[in-house]
Amino acid sequence: MSVFGKTTAAAALASAALITGSAAASTAAPVPAAVQADITKTQTDVQSLHDTIVADASKIQTDVQALASTTDRATIATTLNGDWKQLTSDRQTANDTIKSDWQQLDGDWKAAHAAKETDGQIAPVVKAMVSANQALRTDLRQAVQSAEQAAQALRESAKAAAQQAKAASQSTVGGSRHSGSAASLQPSSNNAGAAASASSPAAAASGASTKPGAQSQGHRHLRSTPSAPSTPAAPATGASSSASNSG
Repeated sequence: MSVFGKTTAAAALASAALITGSAAASTAAPVPAAVQADITKTQTDVQSLHDTIVADASKIQTDVQALASTTDRATIATTLNGDWKQLTSDRQTANDTIKSDWQQLDGDWKAAHAAKETDGQIAPVVKAMVSANQALRTDLRQAVQSAEQAAQALRESAKAAAQQAKAASQSTVGGSRHSGSAASLQPSSNNAGAAASASSPAAAASGASTKPGAQSQGHRHLRSTPSAPSTPAAPATGASSSASNSG
């Protein structure tokens, strides 16, 4: 039997013993039937409240253990929020019922007093019931508090795990960026070859002489240069002598 179950059983036994003892002590004036029914119903409803809420708190503890290995905060929030909504709803419903029980008990007690059916025998029985109910409520609050602590610890653990994962991811991305920057600063083989060619005067001159534009300019220069005038031929000496002789 669980701790909660043991506490519940002990509280019920203590309540029954107190009520039985109080009733036996006032045999001269028994508790009116309507009042006794109200007391019994109130105690039963308080016990039901205790058992229901303790079961809800136990489910929260079970879910916390089941979610201990997950880092999905959305799943944790959805599961635990559903559990707490159920517990809150059950507690509200039970407390409304118990409030109605007390109102009924108060009305019947006043009616019994007006009918002169009371001789101090009701108060001890009610006090015994209240004492037993307080023990149940104390146990109930402890169960809820334990569930709250477990749920909070799970949330904090999941939050810390998410922060660590985020930091690790950012560190990995940052390292990749630094590696890419260092690689971009190193000259490639093509750039190295171009730099070597540009640094050689001979290669640069050679490259310049082979440009199509340079060849075209050379041809145009040769075409635009005027040719030298031809030298006139000297007159033939023999021919001149023959002419003079013949005249």
